Amino acid sequence: MSLSRNYLAALCLLAALSPLAGQVSPSPSPAAAAAPADRILAEISRSEFLDRNLRTLCDEIGGRLSGTPSMKRAVDWASDAFRAAGADAVHTESFEIPQSWQEGDTRIAVVAPSRFAVRGVSSAWVPATPRGGIRAEVLDGGSGTRGYIHRLGRKAKNKILLIRSDTVRTFLDLANEQRDSTIALREADEVGAAAVLFISTRPNGLLYRHVNVVDGRLDVMPTALLAREDGQRILRLIEAGKTVGMRLDLPNKTGGPIKARNVIAEIRGRERPAEIIIVGAHLDSWDLGTGCLDNGANVALLLETARTLAAIKEPPLRTVRFILFSGEEQGLLGSKAYVQAHRDELDAISAVVVHDMGVGTITGYSLGGRHDIESGLAEAMASVAGRGANAHSFEAFFGSDHFDFLLEGVPTLIAIQDTTDYVPAYHSSADTYDKVNLYDLRRQTGTAAVMIYNLANRPERLGKRLNRGELETLLKDTDLDDQMQFLDLWKEWEQGTRGRPATR
Repeated sequence: MSLSRNYLAALCLLAALSPLAGQVSPSPSPAAAAAPADRILAEISRSEFLDRNLRTLCDEIGGRLSGTPSMKRAVDWASDAFRAAGADAVHTESFEIPQSWQEGDTRIAVVAPSRFAVRGVSSAWVPATPRGGIRAEVLDGGSGTRGYIHRLGRKAKNKILLIRSDTVRTFLDLANEQRDSTIALREADEVGAAAVLFISTRPNGLLYRHVNVVDGRLDVMPTALLAREDGQRILRLIEAGKTVGMRLDLPNKTGGPIKARNVIAEIRGRERPAEIIIVGAHLDSWDLGTGCLDNGANVALLLETARTLAAIKEPPLRTVRFILFSGEEQGLLGSKAYVQAHRDELDAISAVVVHDMGVGTITGYSLGGRHDIESGLAEAMASVAGRGANAHSFEAFFGSDHFDFLLEGVPTLIAIQDTTDYVPAYHSSADTYDKVNLYDLRRQTGTAAVMIYNLANRPERLGKRLNRGELETLLKDTDLDDQMQFLDLWKEWEQGTRGRPATR
């Protein structure tokens, strides 16, 4: 799942996890849908491919940073995996990420009042430090509270600012972390700081990587994440009145535009192939771990759903189109590019379903502010209502690949899941295969596959496509307008370059 200003997504996703709407009372499952649902669950329960695909993606391909050879391998592998799964058609579509980025040989050290090495990693999509690095005094930059760095004034110019943090335990904590980071970075730029360092919100030396911009371009200044224990040691020195000097060397490798590819596969509908249900997950990941919870598990879920729908030999009424998006972690770039390239086809999309939160129990789906699609979703979930995925939410938020479809008025659903195990490993070196509970993944795949089949097999579409005026009301009612303004996305909406134009 994408972070950073992007991650105020979380500030919204925090909404998706907090005040959930009351449980939906599912209507009885139609008899005609019972047999396919049973066959779907049976097929998934005995499948060897779910674990096999996840192991290949995580252990053999590994971390999948956009623009790297490992991401290219992942795209080629996923294309072949969809073909092996029996999809009716598979292809890739290219788009452009404005700039390339890879971490260099990051080196961070305190040089006064004593000398010691500091464990840390560069933030993503930030510029390199000047040749030879930055040597400067470290100042306490507070926790990102609005106005704190502004009050430092001239003292902060050409200094390295160290940002405090609390430990994170929930998605709300992650959202608050990113909000505070964004505020701190904006103020640090305005006062002329040389660099910003963030203290890890997770103990025991755990490091992770986020971006602070959501358009695929480099951020305004060098930033890095420090191991919590080292960051707190530096803070204690500052609090003791010591002048702390640091050498910060981030020789990041940056370049011009790069090509990325989305992977697209279809199970064609038997009666209404021109009507489409899109099922999405992002294929890219950060590179410190192997991207299993975020988002390899859900890549495996999509592949297994496609294989199962092909195996039961009874396609649904509508076409199910599976899309593995690239560039999600840099700001939903792959899904944004897909929507813009297919704007003239959006009327044919009945719904978009996205999975992007690990393998925890699905408690329901976020409906993106759409009360009108609640009953249709309840019908689609009826075959698996006993699994408890009925506490749906009406919040709308930025943080995953449903966003640009939502702005175009298409009904969107994003899985809301238990994130107890997801949060500690989020974007970190700990996001590896051993963190995935295969029983949970198999169960979530069954729940999702049945719902997707039923959604594609309903006599009616899930909901209409909203027009510009209806979307403006939705943005205001869900506070998505505030989120977009904070993330510097509002101008695109106002200009009609992102989202449904006023004439449609």
